[in-house]
Amino acid sequence: PRYRIGPKETETEKISPEREKTAGQVWVADCEGDILGCIFRESETRQGITRICRLVTGSWYRREGLGRLLVQSLEQRERETGALRVYAHVPYPSKVGEVFFRKLGYQQLGEGADDEDVEEGKLETPERGFLGHSLTKVFYKDL
Repeated sequence: PRYRIGPKETETEKISPEREKTAGQVWVADCEGDILGCIFRESETRQGITRICRLVTGSWYRREGLGRLLVQSLEQRERETGALRVYAHVPYPSKVGEVFFRKLGYQQLGEGADDEDVEEGKLETPERGFLGHSLTKVFYKDL
């Protein structure tokens, strides 16, 4: 099937730039009106940094390249707007998510031994749950 990927716009509601900046954005892949998958970009908190907070594909469309297309379209748009790095918080433990982002060229934060990685680790930390256990692993890619 042919996919159309782009920001989903509603005709009934106009979204103000202030609201979009606060809420972030969602890109939807649809085919003849059926939603096949979507990717959520968190609102910008640091200049030049983009954060993917959710990537979802329908079960019938997994392993078909749809997730890759969604991530690559987001990366391309962010690169055009001047973003330097993209972060993805992958639920822990999600081996499928880890392998997926590694195949797209992402690295896990903290695997490198350089000083820049240590400093970024202070700014971009995994989400923590009750009793301080990690809920996500942080992956990044330089654009």
